[in-house]
This record gives sequence, C-alpha cells and structure tokens, in this order.
Amino acid sequence: MERAIVAQLKGSRLSEIDLVRAIAIIGVLAVHATSFSTVEMLAYPNSYPVYNFINIFLKFGTPVFIFLSSFVLFLNYYHRPLSKETILLFYKKRWIHIIIPYLVFSTIYYLLVYFTRAPADLPASFLLDFAHKLVTGTAYSHLYFVFISIQFYLLFPIALWLLQKWPRLLPWIIPFGLLLQWLFFGLNERIPIPSVGSWAFSYISFYLLGAYWGIRYPAIKQWSVDNQGRISPMRRWVIAAFGLVWLLTGLWHASVWFDLRMAVIVRPLYVYTLLWNVYTILSALLFLWAAAKLFNRFNPDRIWLARLRELGSLSFGIYLIHPLILAAYRMLRPDGASETSLHLWYGGGFLLALLGSWAAVWFAHRYLPAVSGLFFGKNELRTLRDEGIKTNATSTST
Repeated sequence: MERAIVAQLKGSRLSEIDLVRAIAIIGVLAVHATSFSTVEMLAYPNSYPVYNFINIFLKFGTPVFIFLSSFVLFLNYYHRPLSKETILLFYKKRWIHIIIPYLVFSTIYYLLVYFTRAPADLPASFLLDFAHKLVTGTAYSHLYFVFISIQFYLLFPIALWLLQKWPRLLPWIIPFGLLLQWLFFGLNERIPIPSVGSWAFSYISFYLLGAYWGIRYPAIKQWSVDNQGRISPMRRWVIAAFGLVWLLTGLWHASVWFDLRMAVIVRPLYVYTLLWNVYTILSALLFLWAAAKLFNRFNPDRIWLARLRELGSLSFGIYLIHPLILAAYRMLRPDGASETSLHLWYGGGFLLALLGSWAAVWFAHRYLPAVSGLFFGKNELRTLRDEGIKTNATSTST
C-alpha cells in the first residue's frame, strides 16, 4: 500500500504544501507588520498583549518554510537514483529560481539602505561592504532566510546520499538535528558567532525533520489522514493531544516574551529558545496535517482554498518584496497618532504588505513572465494555471 502511495506522490505537487506556505507567509507578514508595535505600543498596556501575541504566536514562518523546503526536496528526490545529471539539474534550478532572485533583491535593498544613510554612516568601501553582506545574507534583515536555504542546498546531495546508502540512519536524523542545533546554540553562548541566525545550524533540526517527513510522508499521511475518514479513536486522541501541546507551548512562548517586554522579567536564554524550537516544530507538523485534512474534506476548487493555494505558490516572491512595501508605508506614518489610529495603522500595514505584495508578484508572473523569474523565482502561477487543481495532488517538479 505504501509503495503505491509513493508511486502516486513521486514527482507530484501536493496541494497541502501550498496551503502551509500560505499560512507561513501570513505569519511572516504579521510578525513584520507588528515589529514596531512591540516598542511603540508599550505606552498602551491594555492593547499591548494583543500585539505581543500576534508578534510571537505567529513567529513560525521561517522555520515552517525551512521544514517545507527540506520536505519537498526529500519527498521528490529520495526515491530517485542519485546521479551526476540529477545533481547538476538540481543546482541549475536552485541557481535560476532561488539564487538569482536573492542576488537581485540583495542589490536592491543594499542600494536603498546605502543611499538613505547619513554620510558619516557609509562604509569605507562600497564593494567590500556589499560583498560581505551578500555572502552573509545581511543585505537586509529578512534575506537571511534565503542565505540559510542556499546553505541547505549545498548540504542536500550529501544528506541524500547518506540516507540512500544507509537508510537505517533515518530514525536517528531528528534527534541528531536537535543535537546539532543545540550544540551550535551552546557554542554561541561561549564564543559569540557573528550573525548567528544566518547560519544553517540554527535551523538544522527543521531541515532534518523535513527530510524525515518527506521520506516517510506516504506512511505518515496514510496513518494520520484517511481518505475515507476511518481513523481509530486512539489516533484521534494522539492528534488532539498534539494540537493541545502546540497551543499551550505557543501561549507559553508568547507569555514569556510578554513578561520580558512589559515587565522586564528576564529568563535564561535557553527558555526562549527551547519554547521557540518546540512550538515551531509542532507548528510545521500540525499545519501540514491540517492542510492535508482540509483537502480531503473540501473540494479544492472552492474559492477560498484556491486563493490560499495561489498565495502559497507566490510566497517566495511575496517574502522577497514585502519589506519594500512596508518601508514605504512606514514613511507615511502620521505624527501624534491616537491609540485607535495606531490600531488602524498597524492593521493597514499588514493588509498592504499582504495584498500589495501578492498583487505585485501575481502581476509580474501573469503579465511579465519573461522577467518575473529574475525577481520572484519560479512562475508557480503558470504551473497552477497550466495544470489545474486536482484532488489532493497536482503535478510539479522541483
């Protein structure tokens, strides 16, 4: 039965992946849209818990994207023979769809920051400073995610070869990923690592979790999402407990940050890191399960599912461009705004970042396909239009 599911999924595009991407990009935009509120709204203690909750509870975007990236790669490549041609094609696609847009937007953001700096703040060497930021993913605050992804792409053929050659290693890669990540965190405590969040080891647990889930997904999906709805009571209880732990961990994570920001109650660094690590891992798994469940229960042609899937398919481009829209929006911030005005201001920033970025990427892929790939990567909109939405899976390639 599992082999049949593998054959069905091999080389396929799972609709649930786009749905999870949509959830992740909404989380990213909400966190970025409320970043200033974590300081500005301290003057309004009645409202501050809401902004802190949004800013922390929705901080699952980057880990979920990393999990999905690894999940898709191993889902599609693990059951293929590893050859020189496969590796070369893999890197060609990464270069065209990921690295070129990264280089383009790194240049755009660096130049915008450079020309808005005061003369005294300009670097001694334009080229050296730009090159340093380019190779460390620091040309703008959000580009670290793409830089981390590039590091994972370099590791991918090695990890794939090891797991194909020694499949008995598979059950151990999740604890191994957690061990590596926490050893890296511990090393940073003793020897501060520059731009520590821009290095792959800060997220290696999500990468190896995605590898395990991608390889074992046919069996996992068969166990947790039955097309006929025949799930044993024990499985239902396990899934319910999983969701409850996710919720409690997320609320706990938000509460410790509220205590730090509002009451200056400082806990050990590992408390914040551990809660973030557990909450975001649970988020990735729960969102994937819930998305698969939705596509089994509802017709994928429903307008809200189709739009969310479109949002997810455009999420990479939206991720790259949305800080430009937010930066322009914040330049128009009114002085002396009331509390009510600030609520509307932050809500408007989120909606503009979401709808404006979505519209920009959609328009580029729809009407400027010859150049849109340079800025926003693979034209997933064309893929969705050409293939149409099928029940629970549509064809794709990675």
